[in-house]
Amino acid sequence: MMIDRLTLLTVGLVTLCSGSSLIFADNEFSNLMEKSELNLTTENVVIFKDGYFLIVKKGTAKTDAEGKVFTNEVPDSAILGSFWAIAQQGKISSMVAGWEASETEDKREINCTTVMDIVTANLGASCSLRIRGEKSESVKGVLLKVLANRELVPEKTDPHARNRHNSDSGAIDSEILVDTVLGTHFLLRTEVGDMMIAANSVSNLTVEGMKTTVQQNVKKLTREKKLTFDFGTPNTEIELSLMYFCPGIRWLPTYRLNLTDKPFEFRGDEGGVEAKLASAKTAEILMQGEIINDSEDLVDVPLHVVVGVPNFRFKASPSPMVLEASLKNVLAEAAPQIMSNQAIDQFSNTIYSQRTSDFRSARSTGNSEGLIDGLAGDLTTSGGNDLFVYKLKPMSLKKGERASVRILKAEVAYRDIYTWDVTVQHSAHEFASGRNGRSPLVVSESEVWHQIELINDTKVPWTTGAAMLVDGFQPLAQELLTYTSPGGICRLPMTVSVDLKAGVDDQETGRERNAVQWRNSSYSLVKGKVVAEIANNKEYEVPVEVSLRFGGKANEVSDEGKTKLEGFNPNDWSNHGGDPINNSSVVNWKASIKPGECFKPTVEYEFYLRN
Repeated sequence: MMIDRLTLLTVGLVTLCSGSSLIFADNEFSNLMEKSELNLTTENVVIFKDGYFLIVKKGTAKTDAEGKVFTNEVPDSAILGSFWAIAQQGKISSMVAGWEASETEDKREINCTTVMDIVTANLGASCSLRIRGEKSESVKGVLLKVLANRELVPEKTDPHARNRHNSDSGAIDSEILVDTVLGTHFLLRTEVGDMMIAANSVSNLTVEGMKTTVQQNVKKLTREKKLTFDFGTPNTEIELSLMYFCPGIRWLPTYRLNLTDKPFEFRGDEGGVEAKLASAKTAEILMQGEIINDSEDLVDVPLHVVVGVPNFRFKASPSPMVLEASLKNVLAEAAPQIMSNQAIDQFSNTIYSQRTSDFRSARSTGNSEGLIDGLAGDLTTSGGNDLFVYKLKPMSLKKGERASVRILKAEVAYRDIYTWDVTVQHSAHEFASGRNGRSPLVVSESEVWHQIELINDTKVPWTTGAAMLVDGFQPLAQELLTYTSPGGICRLPMTVSVDLKAGVDDQETGRERNAVQWRNSSYSLVKGKVVAEIANNKEYEVPVEVSLRFGGKANEVSDEGKTKLEGFNPNDWSNHGGDPINNSSVVNWKASIKPGECFKPTVEYEFYLRN
């Protein structure tokens, strides 16, 4: 709170009368005011992937005669319940947010752009003018008076520019009023008398030594946000911290994976992973954080980027302490292609969230040393409460700037794996079309995918982000690397393998009518056999994994296949038919196919059809 100037002068006068020599000069008065204003510096910024960040600021000041300090650095966006002031010295009894109004006056010279402006600037001067529609010669006289009022009106500005200004300085609301001549006529003193002339009727005006500028009064009305902290102890040095959570800064993780043919050397006990990845090769993984700042200038501030997104229930509700009716998401305005609802919907379950690998998480190593690159001295990490923090070195980033910061560089193990996921759909009707009693069959596209299998052999987790796969400078693919904890394994699809040909055959082998009664209906028991086949046309041996899904119960499976029996799934049946009396079966095989050879696993099954 500002100390009243009259109060200070009165105190000084009383002191002088008592024999002391306390005098408040203007500069001393200003210094006294400045001492009670907090000098805030940003101590730390914690950035999340969903466009929100937590900022911590620290400030010092000396309380005024009422025991108060203040700051005009009030954020325009902070969510409900996240705005906190913490006293490092002293005790805060209250925090008050409000607007402080002020006005300033000035004069400026502007160019004349209308006839009324020229008349105003040249009052008292001799002139000649021609009026539209008059056949007589020019009228001569002395510019006597403008028949107009001068009023302060809002300055006309580009509305788009004005909106940008207000959004950029949410803590300050200002309006400029300018002295404007509001009128349409003026008086010209001639030899025959005073003549009233409409300004818009003048077609030509001649003034010797014409003045083309006019002086304009300008008044600026300003409202500025202000936070006042009451410590209750006057003239005391205090220190406090401000903490709040708001939108405006986000980070995006991106990866580059350089795949090499160099054999990977495991370092010690790998918990069985070495056996699983016996043919492992070396991949160089580089992770960088792309930081987008559309909130405020950051100067030499430690940045912490977080793996995981916290749950903030009142994220859409503004704190009343920021004096805003709605929460301003400047990042959504500045980068709508990144923060639009469509983009959020598209990636909410991938990049923004912390999606775990669809493959598996086989806990293993996490004991590798020396894999973090040379930035390790500036980069420390911490985890806990399901959030992991990459602590980056201090950096400066102005509002509107973007930065890319390298976070991780390591060598990890990977291997090639070829996967084929196939679904066989049966018909829900007993008398379906088909020759020789063959069950109607709809097979998913027979595509065998070339994937790479990575093990996180580092001390830190890999957060969900876009990954570019390269061989040196040759691009191979781009995919989504899902969250992988230290020691975990994830897979990245690369491309469909054209040298592995796959096909499936589904043959009915028998049918028993009226085999069972269920829910007042009679069902036939249908038996069949599925043969899946993959041919390796490559010049080297490849590891493959086959996953076969169908409606029914698997009875006999070849080649040491693993069967998983699930409940009824309508997707196993054409047109989402079928009956809940049937199970859903998933059979998985693993094999290694030599060049020129085929892998032909089979499964015998049964299911029920309503008569």
